[in-house]
Amino acid sequence: MRTMTKWVPGILMAGALALAGCGKPPAEVSPQMEINGVKLDVPRLQQAFATEKPDLQSGVNKATMAIRYGQNAEALAELEKLAANASLTEPEKKAVNDVIGQVKQLMAKAAK
Repeated sequence: MRTMTKWVPGILMAGALALAGCGKPPAEVSPQMEINGVKLDVPRLQQAFATEKPDLQSGVNKATMAIRYGQNAEALAELEKLAANASLTEPEKKAVNDVIGQVKQLMAKAAK
């Protein structure tokens, strides 16, 4: 009996420490994309639309692919379609408008 009372606090302490370390780390956002010296915050755009309707996610995916392949005019058109959607929340609008500005900067640099 006496041996058991020595082990119980140790077991409880080990269990408490194990449970304290079980927390999930916060989701990290990937770093911004950089093309021709212009930083594009595409990961934040994708995160803003991560749980949205499939048609909005499709627009984000099309814009992202167009940016990756250097099709800036197509990316801008998709982003403007997204921005015109009345159901967007404020964080979604901000993310879309930020990337629109960044794509316009990219297009201006490419034109030089």
